[in-house]
Amino acid sequence: MQTKRNDLQGIRGLAILSVLGFHFYPHRFPNGYLGVDQWYLKQSNFTILLLIVILLVANGILVYKDEIREVMRKQKTGGKEFKEVEEEKNVIRKYPIRKYPRLDALTDDMTLDDAARMNAYWHQHDHMAAELQWPNCVSRGPEHNWCDFKENGTEFKIAMLGNSYVQNHHKMLIQECKHRAYSFAMDSETGCEPLASPHTTVDNGGMGVEWVQACAKKLDEFVAFIKDTKPDFAFILTRFTAIAEPFDIDENHLETDKIYLEMKKQLGRLLPNIKRKLFMIDSFPRVNRSKLDSIVEELKRNKTIEEINKSLYNPSGFERGRRRLAELVKKECRSKCELINYVDAFWNKTMNAFQYFDARGFTYFTSGYHLSAHGIEHVRHLYRDICDNL
Repeated sequence: MQTKRNDLQGIRGLAILSVLGFHFYPHRFPNGYLGVDQWYLKQSNFTILLLIVILLVANGILVYKDEIREVMRKQKTGGKEFKEVEEEKNVIRKYPIRKYPRLDALTDDMTLDDAARMNAYWHQHDHMAAELQWPNCVSRGPEHNWCDFKENGTEFKIAMLGNSYVQNHHKMLIQECKHRAYSFAMDSETGCEPLASPHTTVDNGGMGVEWVQACAKKLDEFVAFIKDTKPDFAFILTRFTAIAEPFDIDENHLETDKIYLEMKKQLGRLLPNIKRKLFMIDSFPRVNRSKLDSIVEELKRNKTIEEINKSLYNPSGFERGRRRLAELVKKECRSKCELINYVDAFWNKTMNAFQYFDARGFTYFTSGYHLSAHGIEHVRHLYRDICDNL
C-alpha cells in the first residue's frame, strides 16, 4: 500500500502558496512561477481543478468586492441608509458624529429679518465666503490650480475635482472625512466639468462666452490632476451645464450622443487612476436666481412656501444630465462609481417638489447657482455617511 510522505506534502504546499503568491502579488513573489514547473504540471486532474476553482472564486471576490460589500450592507440595514437605521433603532455609529460650528451660523431665535440679512450675505459672498474655506492648501506649482491639504487620518487619499462647486463644498467634505484621510487634493476649474465640455453657449452664472472654449482644454487638465494624484477616492463636485445639454436624438440613443460619448471617453481616462471609488453629484434643478432676493418679502406678504418655491424652480434640463449619468454608471463603471443625490436631499414630500429655502426663509442656494452655507449644512449628512463607510 502506497503511503503519503509528509515531507513531499509540505513541499507541495509551498509550491501551491508560491503559485498563489505570484498570481496575486507578482512583485512580492517574482519567482512564484517556478511552482508551476516543479509541481503544477505533475499533479492530478482533480488537484489542478481544485486550484482553478480556488483562483476563480478569489478573482470573483476581488473584482466584485464593492458590490458584495453593498449587498452585505443592505442585508444588515434592511435596505435602508445608515442614517435611517440610526434614527429608528438608535444604532451606535462606527465613528462618532463630528461636531463643528454650523457654517451658516443660524440659531433657533432668528427671525425673517435675520433671514433677509443672511440671504443677502450669502448672495454677495457666494461660494468664496470665508466660512466655506479650509486653510493651508499647499499649491503644487504655478502651472496648475492644484493644491493639497494634509490632515491627521491614516487610511487614504481623497481627490476633489470639478468647477466652483469644489470651492463651495470642500471645507464640509474635509471636516467629515479628515478623521480617516491623510490627504485631500483639490482641482477647481471655474465653470468647467470633468466629464464633458459645453457644446453650446448657455447662462452659467453670468460668465462670458469664452468659457465654452476654455472648458474643452480643461478636460485634459482634470485627467492630468487625477493621474498625478492617484487617489483612493475621488469626488466630482459640479453643477451641471454640459452634461444636461439637449440630446442629439433622444435619451434612447445615447450610443450616438456627442455629450454622452465625451463623458464615456473622459471617464475611461479618469477611472483607471482612482484606486477604489468615484463619487459624483447627480444633476438637480437650478434656481431661478432673479427671484431669490424676494423670498422673505413674499413670506411677509403671506404667500405660501409652495407658491414661492414654484417661482424659484428652474429645471434647465437637469433630467438629461441625470439620464446620462445613470447610463454612464450602469454601463461603464458599475460599483466603482456612486451618484450623490441632491434631489432626494432637497425634496419636500408634502409639496412634492424640490425645495429652495426652509420654512423660516433661509435660502439653500445663492444667486451664483451654488449652495449657500445653509444648503451645505443641509447636505452634510450625505457626506458624513459616505465618509464613515468608505
